[in-house]
Amino acid sequence: MNNQLKKLVADFGGTHLRIGISNGLEINNISKIRYDNEASSIKLISNYINDFKDIDQIRICAAGPIENEKIEITNSNLVISKKEISEFSKIDDVVIFNDAEAACNYLPVIKKESYKTVNYGKSLNNNFAYIALGTGLGVSGVQKLKNKSVVFSGEGGYCHIPYTENDTISRDVINIIQDDYPRISSERLISGPGLSLIFKALCLLKDYKSNLSSEEIVLNAVKNKKGFEYDACKILFELLGKFSASIALVYGARGGVFLSGGLLERLFPILPNDLLLKNFLINGRMQEYVNNIPLHIINDDLVSLKGCAAYQE
Repeated sequence: MNNQLKKLVADFGGTHLRIGISNGLEINNISKIRYDNEASSIKLISNYINDFKDIDQIRICAAGPIENEKIEITNSNLVISKKEISEFSKIDDVVIFNDAEAACNYLPVIKKESYKTVNYGKSLNNNFAYIALGTGLGVSGVQKLKNKSVVFSGEGGYCHIPYTENDTISRDVINIIQDDYPRISSERLISGPGLSLIFKALCLLKDYKSNLSSEEIVLNAVKNKKGFEYDACKILFELLGKFSASIALVYGARGGVFLSGGLLERLFPILPNDLLLKNFLINGRMQEYVNNIPLHIINDDLVSLKGCAAYQE
């Protein structure tokens, strides 16, 4: 494959589109566009297609599972259709990815300045796991081979919520939420909408009336570390740490686990430095296996876009 072919690359998140033009791994003319639930994917990318007439390929990722060459974006009405994009652009070489899958294309070449290490561990193989915390909970894995990397995409975010100890606030919160959701997937709580559910349950537990969006909860948590908003963020991080350990085991990710996402970027600086790590580390069986796995926080919000550029047939 000729890596110098000009590609339109786009990453549809839950609320924003990131789009640009790439030659190889380099991406230029990057724009970040906020969109609402009624937006059209064709309309959103049409300006780029019209402005750059010599595009050879299109690589698009989005936050949602791929079914019949379409992606229905998680918690949105937006649909990405490979067929519609190809017909509109008159470009045959169109590939669509789940956003976590796209990011994994970039992990084998990610630069050290693009992440912060929480657990240094020992990188013992070329298997890596990726978890994206945002509007949903994206999960994927990649195995780095000599000449090519193989990405394993899935829907790990829908695994059951991690076990929490009895007689804890976290357990009490989950018990309240379970009244409305008999089976609680990890994404139900470890996500932006999940943060709102956790906060609402905390308020019920404390006999306090409030109903805030995840954005409002994070803003209040930044200002006040003694409020229920901050406590809700801590519970989400506890669950994320435990979930990350499980995903590390599932993918055999002894090369490292990478965490990413807009919600994570906002929360990590305000929460206790060891909160995520102490919930990632385990006791008992497979303790040495998990506790030696490197854990990283990606600080590059273009990782999925770069993964679209890095993809090789």
